[in-house]
Amino acid sequence: MDQTLNELGDPPRPPDGEPLTGGVAVWIFMTVEVVTFGMFLIWHAASWAGDPEAYAAAQAQLSLNSATIGTALLLTGSLFVALGAQANAAGAQRATAAWLLAGSLTGVIFTVNKLMEWAPHLNDGVTLSTNGFWFTYLFLTQLHLLHVLPGVGLLAVVAWRAWRGDYGPTNTLTVEGSAAYWHLVDVIWLLLFAVLYGMRP
Repeated sequence: MDQTLNELGDPPRPPDGEPLTGGVAVWIFMTVEVVTFGMFLIWHAASWAGDPEAYAAAQAQLSLNSATIGTALLLTGSLFVALGAQANAAGAQRATAAWLLAGSLTGVIFTVNKLMEWAPHLNDGVTLSTNGFWFTYLFLTQLHLLHVLPGVGLLAVVAWRAWRGDYGPTNTLTVEGSAAYWHLVDVIWLLLFAVLYGMRP
């Protein structure tokens, strides 16, 4: 069994397990990403004082309903992938595949929702150069979506391989790493939601 998994290029988890769920490399990547987004958001908050009226007027044009729907979708997706990781650890491969695919679908719906949110602003001629607020909003939400889309594909591929029986209790690293990546997408969005939509300096 272990040899077969090794031939698939997806080594089984060592008996003592990884020190962090999904592997240390995943957590290093996640830390760098969160710090990077965090630095942009700190700069955004500091820049608000330079043009408070323009920033407040721009923020008032954002759709809090759309952002709330997006937040609910990503949180639901994180729940689904966590359940998928649990199912994999229990050896329930079909359940693993179903939960991961459900998580992937929440990302698809999130993407559609975000495109619909951007549309009226872009139609009104808003660009990255309109002002500091719109630069941060468009740049960071677009960058975030560029993290969502690979996550959607990753979860779909891992779900397919789980359906084939490639994973299981002795081979959890890929499933857990995929789940950890999706949680990263979620954490970054929560930071964006709090600062871009909710901050009132």
